[in-house]
Amino acid sequence: MKIFRLRQLDINLKLFSIILSLALIFSSLSFLNFHLIYSQSSEDAKSLNCKDNKDQSQYVSNVALTNNSNGTGPITNDLPGFHYVKKFDSNGTLISAWGTKGTGAGQFLHAHGIAVDSSGNVYVSDAEKCNIQKFDINGKFITMWGTKGTGPGQFLQPESMGIDSKGDVFVADYAAQRIQKFSSDGKFITMWGSKGRADGQFIKPWGIAVDSKDNVYTTDQDNPQVQKFNNDGKFLTRWNSYSLGMRFVHLHDITIDSKDSVYVTDGRNNSRVAKFDSQGNFIAKWGAFGYGNGHFIEDHGIVTDKSGNVYVVDTRNVRIQKFDSQGNFITKWGSLGCRDDQFLIPHDIAIDSSGNIYVSDSGNVHFRAKKTCQSYENQ
Repeated sequence: MKIFRLRQLDINLKLFSIILSLALIFSSLSFLNFHLIYSQSSEDAKSLNCKDNKDQSQYVSNVALTNNSNGTGPITNDLPGFHYVKKFDSNGTLISAWGTKGTGAGQFLHAHGIAVDSSGNVYVSDAEKCNIQKFDINGKFITMWGTKGTGPGQFLQPESMGIDSKGDVFVADYAAQRIQKFSSDGKFITMWGSKGRADGQFIKPWGIAVDSKDNVYTTDQDNPQVQKFNNDGKFLTRWNSYSLGMRFVHLHDITIDSKDSVYVTDGRNNSRVAKFDSQGNFIAKWGAFGYGNGHFIEDHGIVTDKSGNVYVVDTRNVRIQKFDSQGNFITKWGSLGCRDDQFLIPHDIAIDSSGNIYVSDSGNVHFRAKKTCQSYENQ
């Protein structure tokens, strides 16, 4: 009888072990699915940028389309909250929002990069329309420029933007591996960059920022490094790590504070923010992979205010986090949803001279976001 009980206990332990293993597997699959659902950025889905899209009409049709291969039903809808610029105060209280889906003035297909000049004008890049739009501080359309192409003033996938003391606008073209410089009304001035890993070359340039001396800093996702140029694009220096043995993994955005300290968001495995001086000497870092305060799933856009506070877009956690200049958590706001004070896919972030925060939010090709908005509309 004792032997029988021991055997029964052994069988029960094995069954428990099997059940626990299956639970862990399903948990891992669910976690992976979460990441796939929120892997929404245009850089991860090149078929959605203007380089690869010959016909953009499917994204602006009011008629729901059907995937004929599997009959999954609508793949696009005109839903609220999908194509917004959202303006908040420094504590996350919504002030205003503007934008709809479309190709006209004040409309977006994939609002991505965002920047604000000293006069409060707001510039928004569209990764699918391949253009830049300029608005006043209240969201009133002023002008736009750019078309699909590789010539001066054309883009393949415009992302982040930086603005110098003269109001000139620098645009990182992710798919064309170059930087372009324009006047504030969109007149082309110069450009630099090509595909490669040498000084002044790029693989996937995403972030761009300008310091007090009008030097230009860029980040590169697939050649993870910061490069520094003068105002006309002459290469000055670069760095690719925090310190020896601690290399960048997946750089997204970059910003410069009033003391010319440089902050970058390093996503994926690192999931952290790092701070350097203007020559690339490491100062501080913070963050870890996760959902808690000070944690990130995908830290994307970043900006600083006059007091040195740092605001970070955590795209996959669908929120904004605010820190002091040393990385101490202050507050956060945002959640997944279709109200004006919520986000679907927050990307980039900018700040005006009054400390108001602007966030680009696009979810037009995001299945989970679409389902969320449909559920919201039916409530």
